[in-house]
Amino acid sequence: MKTAIYPGTFDPITYGHIDVIKKSLTIFDRVVVATTDNVNKNYYFSINERLDIINNSLFNDLKLNKKKIKVIFFNNLTIDLCKIYKAN
Repeated sequence: MKTAIYPGTFDPITYGHIDVIKKSLTIFDRVVVATTDNVNKNYYFSINERLDIINNSLFNDLKLNKKKIKVIFFNNLTIDLCKIYKAN
């Protein structure tokens, strides 16, 4: 199974982000959309709000396949996510 990691703040998620996710699904079996929080940035939305917005956008509005997309919060290095999800 080929897995892609798509890290970002997604504050908020945009049509450009969604386009990247949709196109990634044609190449990879699974896409992990990983949003993060950085104490040095001022965000429009809290991490929980962003996770809700991403999930609602992808699954409720666009009806994308929940089996192929995983939305998570992370606060470590992207390389650590790659190891956890076996993405290369």
